[in-house]
Amino acid sequence: MTLSLSSLLEESRRLNTHLASSEIPSVQRGLDLLELESRKLVARSVRNGGALDPRAQSMLASSGVDTDELTDNVAPASLLSAFELLPSDYDANVDSFLGQMQEQSIVDAIEGSAQSTLDDFDRHMSQHMHNVWEETQRRLFEELGQYQGAEQHQQQQYHRSFLGADMSPNARQGGSGGSFAFGPADCGIKCTQPRVERYAQVVRKLNDAHVSSPSSSVQFKLLEGLEKATADSSEELKSKQVGHVWKLLKHYAASSPATAAAGNRPGDSEQRLVVGACEYLEKMFIEHIDAKIGQHPHEANVGGVPSVHKKIQGYLRIEFNKKDAPEYCEVYGDVAIWGHMFLLHRCGYKKELLEFALDMEGAIAASDPGFVAHLKAFLDGSPSLRSSDVPMTASSLQDPYKAALYMVVGRGNVPKKAVAEVIQTTEDYLWSNLVQIRDADKICGAGNRNYQTRSTLEDLQHSMLKFGPAHFDPNGSSPLLYFRVLLLCGLFESAIDYLLRVEKFQVEAVHMAIALVYHNLLRLTSPSEPAVVASGSFSNYLVASDPPGSARGRFDFSRLIVNYARALPDSKADDAIGYLLLLTLPSSALSSVCEQAIVSILYERQNYAHFLGDIQSDGIRKAGMLERFLPLLGMTSEQFSQTIIRRLADRSRDEGRLQDTVMLYNLGERYNTVLTVLCKQLGEVLYQRSTSTASNSSSNALNMDSASAGLEDVEGVARAVLNHYRQREHIARVLDDRAVSACSTLLAVIDFSNCHQRGAYEEALEIIESTNLLPLGANGDVSAATQHAEQVRNLDDAITRNFSPILLTTMDTLSRLYAGLKESPFLDAVKQANMQQLRRKARGLMVFAGMVQFRMPSDTYAKLNRMDVFMN
Repeated sequence: MTLSLSSLLEESRRLNTHLASSEIPSVQRGLDLLELESRKLVARSVRNGGALDPRAQSMLASSGVDTDELTDNVAPASLLSAFELLPSDYDANVDSFLGQMQEQSIVDAIEGSAQSTLDDFDRHMSQHMHNVWEETQRRLFEELGQYQGAEQHQQQQYHRSFLGADMSPNARQGGSGGSFAFGPADCGIKCTQPRVERYAQVVRKLNDAHVSSPSSSVQFKLLEGLEKATADSSEELKSKQVGHVWKLLKHYAASSPATAAAGNRPGDSEQRLVVGACEYLEKMFIEHIDAKIGQHPHEANVGGVPSVHKKIQGYLRIEFNKKDAPEYCEVYGDVAIWGHMFLLHRCGYKKELLEFALDMEGAIAASDPGFVAHLKAFLDGSPSLRSSDVPMTASSLQDPYKAALYMVVGRGNVPKKAVAEVIQTTEDYLWSNLVQIRDADKICGAGNRNYQTRSTLEDLQHSMLKFGPAHFDPNGSSPLLYFRVLLLCGLFESAIDYLLRVEKFQVEAVHMAIALVYHNLLRLTSPSEPAVVASGSFSNYLVASDPPGSARGRFDFSRLIVNYARALPDSKADDAIGYLLLLTLPSSALSSVCEQAIVSILYERQNYAHFLGDIQSDGIRKAGMLERFLPLLGMTSEQFSQTIIRRLADRSRDEGRLQDTVMLYNLGERYNTVLTVLCKQLGEVLYQRSTSTASNSSSNALNMDSASAGLEDVEGVARAVLNHYRQREHIARVLDDRAVSACSTLLAVIDFSNCHQRGAYEEALEIIESTNLLPLGANGDVSAATQHAEQVRNLDDAITRNFSPILLTTMDTLSRLYAGLKESPFLDAVKQANMQQLRRKARGLMVFAGMVQFRMPSDTYAKLNRMDVFMN
């Protein structure tokens, strides 16, 4: 039984009809498998000598294929090399080969350059988008004025004391004996309007004093005013700790003769900062002693009018909690000699200390024969003695007061453990370090050639920053504690930045920053310096260290003041301007930033008449509030007009505030600029209306309505301004004739368009003829049309932009008038003359349109020709 190819195909299709398609997966043969099977067929064919298989011959013969002819044609073909790789065909022509290689190199270079360009574009685009997003984020956070909490890296716990020994939180905050300065803990409440108003009054007085006399601003008692404002807000703050901060700042101001008038030289002498901090700590310790004695008068037993020495003895009795001193204290009679001398030095009573030491020289010499001479040389700053000549043994430091006194007068390198019983509080630790920094020269001059100061001020600053706020205030209940620690170390920038993140004291932080800038104690960023935020937070006002590695950074005072001014309500706009004027303090040198900030806030509030002044109906200019403070900005009235007012006017113009733009340019006496702006606005609205009327769709009808509304607004303003200028002789004299002509022409075109729109074609033709914009009276004269065409190039851009619709509307007016006459039933000479006159005007308009040198839409000429043909 022979099978045909068609029957085999049909049978093969029936083989898997009874099977589900999902049971047997489809066979996918790749190129490798096909090649392998092909090689097998070749090998089999070679083994058979090239003869066909009998079964194949039978199948092919049944299908009508001549197997003998097929065998003869296929036999000569060699299948052994059917799948062999062909060798590369090399060109023996060297020039051809080099040319081919050159072309290939060029193609590869072009493809590589294109790929590199695409990669660079993608990379730069990604970087640009990232920068734009970062800038948008920064501006957004500045707009919101948000403050975030303290950074987590500053909240790390350090379970060690200043002295290297373990201390409890209570000891770190003042010791078990009670803190004498830091007061009770605060509870967080939000600031309210009364407190803000009290501080604003002080700022107003400062600006008034600065304006009345530039020299009086130096003597203005800013700190006293701010301290009183804080005291009046004590019920609102529920804290007395802020008062201690103002006292500390007053010590800094008193110890530093550099004021706001001295220029931007913050931190010229760190020694003055150390002196102010030491004096503050000594004064606060005296107040602490007086308070302690007042609480325990019987234990102190100092008498009615006690002397300094009586107070010291009474305080020691309270501290010892008994009449006799502890065994480790060296006592002469009933006086703890070393404790008495240390406390005198702790209070800053150097004269009394030397007198007491001289009186007790005999008792002191028993344990330390050379100490009195050393102390005298130290207090006098005399280099007459050498500390190496006075031996010191470990047994001599059993009295902790003696060890502490030795440490602060440079007697030797005293171990920390030896003074742990005396120096327990934060204030004692800071004072013991600061006093050594202050008296470093005296210590070395007193004869200790090998003495090295325990730490410099920068070392102390780094140490306090390392401890962080969590070390001093682990519960977050007393943020002013760490704030004052930073101030005492001279870290004013970090202190203000830290307090700004405490919501309750943000208002106080702003005004403390103002006081520090006023007294030239705050390092500020320059206007050209990039604001590199140290912690990566947009709410952080502290800029990276200056110089690199220094504990102190620079403070972004301008951003702080701008944010605070913008946060004030609209009713406090005057106060907002008053705060911005603080940027003109000599120590800040931010006058340019102040100008930009004032322009920005005035643009937002828009109360221009109050701040900038106004022109009354009689033409007299009324001065604004801001002009009173021009001396602070370093401006004259003319400069004020050229900077503040002009910037506001330009910004209003760019934002499309027409009335504000006209008012501001008028205020700045830029009358021609007003006409230019009005011409541009009139041309813009005319163009919008012409494009809207070009279509009859509903959406364009809506656009036409809005354009008409805008046209009425601009038209009314333009007519009022032009009439006002013409009525004022002093303004009319300075007006540019071209600007006046352009504005008048545009207003006439508006009237022409309105008449055409309501069907008053004769009136419309009279108006457009009166403008002499088109050669309608030339009667087809080529020379007149040429003259008009040459004048077109001198027209204002607002007119030339709308020249095409003006031509079309004019031709449509002529066409409608012609059609009206043509449809009239009367056939008289007047009618024919008028129709002929209209045809000549249309012909002159066509000649003129062909001579216009600037480009118009292509369909304009087609429309003109169509209307002209209709009339002829």
